[in-house]
Amino acid sequence: MEQFEPGKTISFRLPSDTPLHVSEYLISRKKKLGRKFSSEIAPIFVKAVSQKALGNTDSDQITISLPEGLTAEQKEWMNHPNTRALIGQLLYQVVTMPNKAFEFNQTPEKKQEEKNAFKANAAIQKFAQKTFLDFDDDDDDD
Repeated sequence: MEQFEPGKTISFRLPSDTPLHVSEYLISRKKKLGRKFSSEIAPIFVKAVSQKALGNTDSDQITISLPEGLTAEQKEWMNHPNTRALIGQLLYQVVTMPNKAFEFNQTPEKKQEEKNAFKANAAIQKFAQKTFLDFDDDDDDD
């Protein structure tokens, strides 16, 4: 059996039940792009096959249109995996806890600092208050 590798040409037939809007889109892009048609269609094909191979379904994903007027750099940032993960976390929190303020994960160092922070118990606080914070001077003879 032939191996499919990047750069390898593959061909297939569209199924007979291909929706009209899909075939019209393909025809219009082929007319506009000519020989560059495959370089535009290939990423769409790979993305669809990747989702199928990973078991992702349409019900597991939503598509949100980006706001108009973003620069190419902003669009690239939005498409970065870390940005997508952050948006996913925000969306999860909005859906699961809609009435709660956003909580962002703290770094492990910050959590460790909080654990190591000095916490005075009641006995220490009482001792400090009696010993150091008692400003009633008995030697004032006013």
